[in-house]
This record gives sequence, structure tokens and C-alpha cells, in this order.
Amino acid sequence: VTAPLAGALSDRLGAGFVYKLALTILAGGFFLASQMEHLWQAQLGLGVMVGMAVSGLGMAVATGLISRWFRDNITLATSIAYAGVSVGMLSVAPLAQILIESQGWRETYFILALPPILVLPILFLLPWKQINGGTSGLEAATARHFLMPKHVLAQPTFWGLFMSFYATSVAIWTTALQVVAYLIEIGFSAITAATSFGVIGAMSIFGMLGTGFLADRFGRKLVVTCSFLTTILGVVMIWSLSAHPSTFMLFVSVVIFGLTMGSRGPVISSLVARLYPNMVGAVYGTVTIAFGLGAATGGILSGFLRDTTGGYDAVFMASIIACVLGLMPYWLLHTLAHGAWPSGKDASS
Repeated sequence: VTAPLAGALSDRLGAGFVYKLALTILAGGFFLASQMEHLWQAQLGLGVMVGMAVSGLGMAVATGLISRWFRDNITLATSIAYAGVSVGMLSVAPLAQILIESQGWRETYFILALPPILVLPILFLLPWKQINGGTSGLEAATARHFLMPKHVLAQPTFWGLFMSFYATSVAIWTTALQVVAYLIEIGFSAITAATSFGVIGAMSIFGMLGTGFLADRFGRKLVVTCSFLTTILGVVMIWSLSAHPSTFMLFVSVVIFGLTMGSRGPVISSLVARLYPNMVGAVYGTVTIAFGLGAATGGILSGFLRDTTGGYDAVFMASIIACVLGLMPYWLLHTLAHGAWPSGKDASS
């Protein structure tokens, strides 16, 4: 929810300001959590403060910065940043669990507050004027609007980006959130099912990098189309395991599905950077709301379909339909297919 604000602040005041503020809030949130005695402290520290900090340190801010340095390979550069986020998430979760078991949860939250404090002085030493200027060496243009102007909300291009991000999130999470329970139900062991979910997360890193590399070379429309078709293939293969369970086919299925998990995010980020260069943060921050809504929809929808039908057929069919809906904007809108306005002008101003 705070991603649009973080992006708008970055457009207006620069990425350095947002990163410093976000690290300060992150450290404060973890420190408050380490001292909590009441529910409101958890809600404020972990819910509000850490949530705000994650938005400030996320791709809503990074996309604008990346776009000034990597115009020719922006999708690949964005993919690397996305992959870095995934690596961090996969690394921190087990580390936090180890710390909780060895030190206790209070001490763990206190320890998690230290890295932001240690990094903060380094950010104050960095030459942010040059960093914000990008390869041109010029200071980044200040956005004309603090928040996204109303005319952008009236553009089919914006809603195409929003719909695609929403649909791809629904497609992924409808299947991903049910896959462990589904695999156990059709006869696989709990450890095999849990490992499969881990493989999906790990493969997403390679999928992001591969999609970014290919999109810059062969075009977004072709690569995104192949990406959605690959997701559909992965869903169908996972679906077919109920009739023909096989450990080998399970491995192939989760690898294929995992390779496309998160792969559309970098493409959408790069499109925002190309189409709205003067307000990347505000626009992309708003578009990311679609991802959160899609994840929530996918989780609720998959649970509802499983409970009402007593099986997973409707769950997998919903995921496939969401893939088709997510792909449609790239075939219907020239701007998303080619990453440019027909007039060649920036329509964000």
C-alpha cells in the first residue's frame, strides 16, 4: 500500500533519501518488535514500520534508478535486482529461524535491527547526485507531480500493466499456495511436497534472469507470451500428476512452473521505466498494488475452489485462465508490445 508513496518520494527527492529513510524505519521496526509486550507494538513495528521500509527498499524505488543507468538492457538489469530480492528472502528466512532457535525471538529481532544501522552511514557517504544522474551524468529530472496525475489513470496502457500484474499474481499464487497440500493428497510425502515448493522458489531466480536477458533481445511480446505459455504448461503438468504420480515428473513440473514464477515482474518494471520515465516510482509503486491484490485473490480463490469442489481441478483451471488474461494486454496494446508510445513521446508528463 505504501509503495506508491515510496515511489513518489523517490521521483521527487531521489532514491538516496528514500533508502536512508527506509533503513531507519526498518531498524526502528525491528527494535520495537524486540521490546514488544503488547499486540499494538507488533502491529506498529512489524506490520506498519517494517512494511513501509520494505516498500522503500523495494522495486518501486530501484526501477527508477536502474532505468537511468541501463537503458539498453533495462529488463535484464531489473531482473538481476528482482533476483537479488529473492535470494535475500530465501537466505534470511532460514537464518532467522536458526537465530530464533538459538537466541530467542527477542534477540533475533534485535539482531535484525543491526544491519540497517550499519549500512546507513555508508549511504550518507555515497555521491547520490551522480548516482541519480545515471549514465548521462546529469541530475535526474524532478517529477512534475508528487503523486501520479489523473490522466495516467485514464490511460489503457496503465490499466494494461495493472491487469497483467494482477493476473500473473493470481495465476502463480492460485497454484503455488495449494501445491504442497495437493501433492500430499495425491500420495507424495510431506518432505517431498515441501521440497517441491522450495524448488519452485529457487527456480524463480533463474527464470527472472533468463526472462530479462531474452526480453531485451527478442522483444517483450514474444518473451512474455512464451513465459505465460510455460506457466500454463507447468500447471498442466502438476495437474496431471494426480493421474500419473511420478517423482521425476514432479521434479520436471515444479522446475518448469518455478522458472516463470516472478518472471513477468521485471518486464513490467522495464515497461513502466520506458513509458513513464519522469514518474517511474509513482507509476510502478501504484502498479505493484496489483501484485498484492492478485496474491490475496489467488489465495482466497484457491481455498474457496478447493473447499467447494472437493478437488483441485477448478484451482488449476483458474490459474490457466488467469494466465490468458495476463497475456492479453501484450497483444491488445501497442505500448506494451513494443515498449513505446506510438508517437514516440513520453505520455507521463
